[in-house]
Amino acid sequence: MRHIAILGGGVAGLAAAHRVQELARERGVAVDVALYERAENAGGCVRTLHEDGFTMELGPDSLLIDKPAIARLIERLQLSGEIVEMLPEFKGACVVHRGTLRRIPPDFRLFTPRSIPALLASGIFSPAGVARAAMEPLVRRREDVGDESVASFVTRRLGREVLDRLAQPLIGGIYSGDPQRLSMRAVLPQLLDIEQRYGSLIRGMRNASEAGAPVRLVSLRRGLGSLVDALCARLGTAVRANADVTALSYSEESWKIALANGEMHDASAVVSALPAYATAALIRAHDARLSGFLERIRYNSIATINLIYDSGAGKALPRSSGFVVPFVEHRSITAATFTTQKYPQRAAGNTLLMRAFSGGALQPQLVELQDLELQDLAHRDLAALAGVSEPPRSSVVQRWHRALPEYGVGHVELVASIAERAAALPGFALAGSAYRGVGIPDCVASGEEAAESVFQWICRSPSSSVDDC
Repeated sequence: MRHIAILGGGVAGLAAAHRVQELARERGVAVDVALYERAENAGGCVRTLHEDGFTMELGPDSLLIDKPAIARLIERLQLSGEIVEMLPEFKGACVVHRGTLRRIPPDFRLFTPRSIPALLASGIFSPAGVARAAMEPLVRRREDVGDESVASFVTRRLGREVLDRLAQPLIGGIYSGDPQRLSMRAVLPQLLDIEQRYGSLIRGMRNASEAGAPVRLVSLRRGLGSLVDALCARLGTAVRANADVTALSYSEESWKIALANGEMHDASAVVSALPAYATAALIRAHDARLSGFLERIRYNSIATINLIYDSGAGKALPRSSGFVVPFVEHRSITAATFTTQKYPQRAAGNTLLMRAFSGGALQPQLVELQDLELQDLAHRDLAALAGVSEPPRSSVVQRWHRALPEYGVGHVELVASIAERAAALPGFALAGSAYRGVGIPDCVASGEEAAESVFQWICRSPSSSVDDC
């Protein structure tokens, strides 16, 4: 029997292990899969806490169901009936503008207006900022096809105020990154394409196919942790928790996996779904150049703060799902979600559940504060910005240290170099959020792609006894 090891039990690792099992069953071959996760529970940043009637997401709370990989996986896991849509009466988000909440106009796609009237009516920018952004159709397209930062692109096309007041908090909310470092080619390649084809973002966005349909964000009835639970149930004993991989080497046509508890395991092939820096440490002795490439991927940290209030505290809340906070507002939170206005049945009784975010690339020091300090800072901003009138009953703080990869300028080329080096290793593949997408659907896609790669490798291996792969 051939053995495939999956390193890391986040969503990418779970998806990889699940896909290996599916391929083995579909093709009628004997392949053993073992997933090694250093923590007590698998799931990585996808974690749902059920406590006293509350459903609290400690990591992501939504996924893009329109992406094929996650849609297919949910169907195969028989979770389609568990999908819940955002509450329609509260759809839409706000942005903080000089201490007040302003709704992000529906005629904007991310930070780009679809028309000059939409820009004028936004209420987010000063007259000077509006005037500069309105000149966007007159700005010549960039002839240099090399990568540039998000900050450079937005400032060049729409002006500094659009960057500071809208692009930074929106893109930062997705990537928790610094727009001065974030890569346009990795993060927003579609906007680069629009610039080249139309010579203007505003002109391009007038085209219905370019503007696109609104994204469909959904959750699961009992939270996104249900996805992890379903994968773990399918994998059964293949998931090995509290299994910290400390060394990885290759000899005699086999990968050798050393655990912190002294155990040694062999595998015919390996998928590393660990953070890039963790994979770099494991692979350094075998391929120092690949290790160096992996170490160039920067990671940021963030804290999530779930806050429980009496329902009366939220009488002044706008009818929206939440808001983002520009760094220039000098607040302690980067965003907030009105959880009980976003998805149904998230809170118990006559209560209000909210969630705030602190830290990220621009305020990393905040993640290190004590739980009570983070709660108090979050409540202070929620009171000032959203009119929350009473202190919270309680809160749950979760820190995610070095969990969020930042796609820096040159990331696409870097990932190409990483992929080339990894493909040269026998029966080895990479998966996870570090490479081609940070969302749950992207992690699922990367895990399944890696699984298919190593499965085909063991079938093609000269020493393989597996037939009809």
